[in-house]
Amino acid sequence: MNHHFQVDCDWLNAHLNDSNLLVLDASMDNPINKSSIEAKGVIPGALRFDFSNNIVDTNASSPNMMPSATIFEEKVKQLGVKHNSYLVVYDKQGLFSAARAWFMFKTMGFDNVAILRGGLPAWQAQGYETVDNYQEPSGDGDFVVTQDKQLFVDKHYVLNAINNDDIQIVDARGYGRFSGQETEPRLGMRSGHIPNSLNLHYASLIKQGALLDENELKRIFNELVPAPKEFIFSCGSGVTACILALAADIAGFEQVKVYDGSWSEWGKDKLLPIDTV
Repeated sequence: MNHHFQVDCDWLNAHLNDSNLLVLDASMDNPINKSSIEAKGVIPGALRFDFSNNIVDTNASSPNMMPSATIFEEKVKQLGVKHNSYLVVYDKQGLFSAARAWFMFKTMGFDNVAILRGGLPAWQAQGYETVDNYQEPSGDGDFVVTQDKQLFVDKHYVLNAINNDDIQIVDARGYGRFSGQETEPRLGMRSGHIPNSLNLHYASLIKQGALLDENELKRIFNELVPAPKEFIFSCGSGVTACILALAADIAGFEQVKVYDGSWSEWGKDKLLPIDTV
């Protein structure tokens, strides 16, 4: 079953041998909760999609930054992604980092991407097979970036949006970090949040490793922002903000952007304003 950028484990198992299907493991360690439980193993045929160390802007001072369209295209071709590929992305925590990979493709104009509901934990819970190693990339992709939608925004865009009534900044971090009551886990970071931003912890949108249903997501976003606006989602380093972007997209909001540098950039720049609660 395929609903709005998501597929379930039964669907993936039935289509695992489709010639145009590629499965991507976009797992990353949770830098905030290092003791978080991760499933072990690899879905058969899965390729490693590493946006922290490989498909990343290696010149950036902040982690996980989106590379240029040229670098992204080159790296994705190396994985074997073709213009007619259908991609299913998952991670080992259920839903943590897979949404970042989905959003990276989305901003490059490629929409044939779905997230596996419940990720690797759900796959294993339903008794499906795992293997020990990733598939070796074929290197024969013909993927081309047809449109850079520029859905990742920088600190200057965010700074100009703070007092714009048509834009709402939403922070995906937990309330303790948003309020400034908790010390940031990354060294050298101030505590607090971007002025005029709202808090919506990404975990509040997830149940048993998967997003809440569409109607519940619509209710949450409509209560958060009753009037339609452009959203800018932020978090610690541009990863869980993409969960909010995915949820907002499913809920029917079309103007969705992610602040790529997020708090790892904003929190260390003393020239940028912050608020606390």
